[in-house]
Amino acid sequence: MVEIALADVMEWVDSRLESAMKPIRKEWNSLLKDAQKALKDIRSACEKMRDEGERFLSGKDHRRYGPGKAALRFSKMMFNMLEDVELPSEVSVSSMASFQKDLARIYNAIGREWSGLLAKMDPYMIMAKRKLRSAWRKIGSLVRDINALMARCRPLELRDEVSSAIAKVEKLHSDLRSLEGEMSALSLEEGEVKEQLEALRAALGEVENSDVMLRLEEARRSLENLRIEVRTELRHAWKALTKLRAQASSGLLALGADEREALEAYLSDPLTALAREAEGYPLLRSVLSKVGEALERGTLVLKPSKAEKLRSWLKEALSGSLIPLQAKCKKALEEFEAIRRSEEAEEALRKIEALKARISELERKAGMIKARLSSLEARRRSLGRKLEEELETLSSLLGELSGEEVRVVLEG
Repeated sequence: MVEIALADVMEWVDSRLESAMKPIRKEWNSLLKDAQKALKDIRSACEKMRDEGERFLSGKDHRRYGPGKAALRFSKMMFNMLEDVELPSEVSVSSMASFQKDLARIYNAIGREWSGLLAKMDPYMIMAKRKLRSAWRKIGSLVRDINALMARCRPLELRDEVSSAIAKVEKLHSDLRSLEGEMSALSLEEGEVKEQLEALRAALGEVENSDVMLRLEEARRSLENLRIEVRTELRHAWKALTKLRAQASSGLLALGADEREALEAYLSDPLTALAREAEGYPLLRSVLSKVGEALERGTLVLKPSKAEKLRSWLKEALSGSLIPLQAKCKKALEEFEAIRRSEEAEEALRKIEALKARISELERKAGMIKARLSSLEARRRSLGRKLEEELETLSSLLGELSGEEVRVVLEG
């Protein structure tokens, strides 16, 4: 097996094609010379027609005006077409085909005008038209000869296909390297973000485990336990209180503004409401009295067993059974708020808030980087597959060209 670096492929191809290219190049150069002469003859004939046409139009013989105008129109058309013809600078099937197309366009244009503008020049400009006809026939012969030469140019076609395949491989390789460079930069950035997150989380843990925050957390847990205790204590009255609120909202029951506000407070956060009440919880007692009155009037209906438990509980609560619990709530809430309002705790809480905000920001950034890397990895695999496929195609073309088993590698 022959192994060739991508950068050396065209040189290797040209060395293999040299023997096949010699007769093709020789014939092509000959056809180009003939084409140059034929095009020069067409230009020369058209220049004569232009000169005579201008002379006809400046003369006094009106019979020559029509042929003169036809000569100027024809020569102008041909000069424009001749300007568009480019002689190929290399030997390739595409350059042959392009040049043949230009010649065929000129041949067909002249052919159409033998019965058109050229016929209108009769009976004048005989020598110019004779020269034009000879060059025109030569152009037609060249179009056929180039077509025949192209039919023998499979090696050249293979060279063009190889050149195209190389361009595809180089583009894919360049895209792949660019993508891998982006992935490498993103991976470095991801590592930096992870390091920052690790440092920030460690700093957050240090603040959260500081003495003041541990004391604040302990006070918070005490409040939560006490909150459960208060909610448990009010369990017998809870449904009645929610029904009382509904009746007050619908207008079936009248509550003062203070009573309505107290009812909402107790249903929302009974611990805080009880702790913030004056000693002996007068507002709660007032609300509970309304519950008892509604229960006795029958406007507040409960199951008999629950109504009986509520009556028993109301009797105790209205007589002050919740005072010890209220004192506990006041003390626990005051202790919690005292710690939270301390300069040390406020500073720690500010640090925690700032650290969490920064951590959240970096976590979002890390997530975006990870998603981008995942997308780029999928793209990298796709480009890698396409690159391998194009390398196999290129290797197959080289095998067809040389008759050998060939493998193209990206690096020499």
